[in-house]
Amino acid sequence: MDWIVAGRMDAERWPTRTAARAWIGGALLSVIGIAQRLVLWFAYTPVEYSDTGAYLRLGDVLASGSLRGYDGRRVPGYPAFTALAGGEASSIYALQLGLGVAISLLLFWMTYRATRSAGLGVVVGLLYDLIPGQFLFEANLLSETLAAFLVVLSMTLLGELLRAGGRRVDAVWALLLGISSAMPGLTRPEYYFLPVWFLPFIVTGSAGLRRAARRLAAYLPLPALLLGGWVAFIYSQYGMLSPTVVVGYGLVQHTGPYFEDLPDSAAPLRDAYVRLRDERVAARGNQTNTVWTAIPDLMEASELSFYDLSRELQHLSLQLIREHPDRFALSAAGGWVEFWKAPVYANLEAIDSAPARAGMQTWAAAGRALSLAVNGLFLAGSAALVVSRRLRRQLTIDPHMLAAAGTVWITSVVQTLFEHGDNPRFLAPTQMLVVYVVARWAYAWWMARRRPEAQAA
Repeated sequence: MDWIVAGRMDAERWPTRTAARAWIGGALLSVIGIAQRLVLWFAYTPVEYSDTGAYLRLGDVLASGSLRGYDGRRVPGYPAFTALAGGEASSIYALQLGLGVAISLLLFWMTYRATRSAGLGVVVGLLYDLIPGQFLFEANLLSETLAAFLVVLSMTLLGELLRAGGRRVDAVWALLLGISSAMPGLTRPEYYFLPVWFLPFIVTGSAGLRRAARRLAAYLPLPALLLGGWVAFIYSQYGMLSPTVVVGYGLVQHTGPYFEDLPDSAAPLRDAYVRLRDERVAARGNQTNTVWTAIPDLMEASELSFYDLSRELQHLSLQLIREHPDRFALSAAGGWVEFWKAPVYANLEAIDSAPARAGMQTWAAAGRALSLAVNGLFLAGSAALVVSRRLRRQLTIDPHMLAAAGTVWITSVVQTLFEHGDNPRFLAPTQMLVVYVVARWAYAWWMARRRPEAQAA
């Protein structure tokens, strides 16, 4: 009988032990994350890119409390974030470092709640702090760190909603998820799909029609208002049914290599672009991003405004895509492959100490190798799971894991359909979802191997 009593006592202690480990894991990650970012703050400076100026300028517009003068080239999320920071590089940097700590803790909590393993949660959260391609992005005055925070926050809230037990809790989680799932799309347009993608998980996990209706009533209004309202603003101001006014310019990234196939009715634009494209190819070896530097010449050649030029380029590009679907597919496939390359966007030359710079370069290379390996496992594992029912059972694919993996997959496709430029950068906000999914696969595989051993013992 003693062993029965002991077993009961162990079972009673288990939730307490698990909670204690979670508190310890969260505290450990907080200490590491804050200490690491204090070092970054003093040793590394914020980095500006060609896109930074546009974000800051639009942030100044939003800081006035009005959309008057907002040119529609960017969705408003990151400009609003820069406005919140006062438009100062150091303030933006400080806020993004804070977001980095929050991302690590969210990853920990999301993983812990899904697996009840505080250890695995610490590993996933700590990997964000250890992969330079992730934490060094916090110094870049670009939208990716904010987008990463919002995507991970949305996935965390989805996990809480899937585990919610009561009516009131259901409504609260659904409301919060509605807000958070809309915000990534207002930060980077390729995430506009996210609220729609979450819908089947919200409904199928509700266990009843009434509960599903309550969840939807709390979830749907804010994404519809925020995302739909922004598209309505762009349409009312510029006559384009899209989140930004630059879709036409993005499509030229795909169609530019065969722009000479346009008819003579488009000769002014066609000839101007082909000339500038060939000059860039001669200088750099490819035509990527030609269109962004060519805009003034194209406006002059066509006598069109910036917005009319975008509409015309969209029209001409869609014409070329219809005529050459194979070439568009090949270009889109190339962008999709580049999406997974996980480069490190950083200015390591800004590190004054030569040994520290060399050490960081080695660290960055190792971190990229790890990211590439994880990406490869994600792609191979996804393919294997599609064809193997046994593997799906063994790895216990639950709705949250499916939602995370699907978010990555949909993003990989959406981002390449409208742009063939800096595609490797577009993975950054979802890189840690790839890590999360692969870590959960590995954990499930390890647990499945332990069960037969435990039964044998």
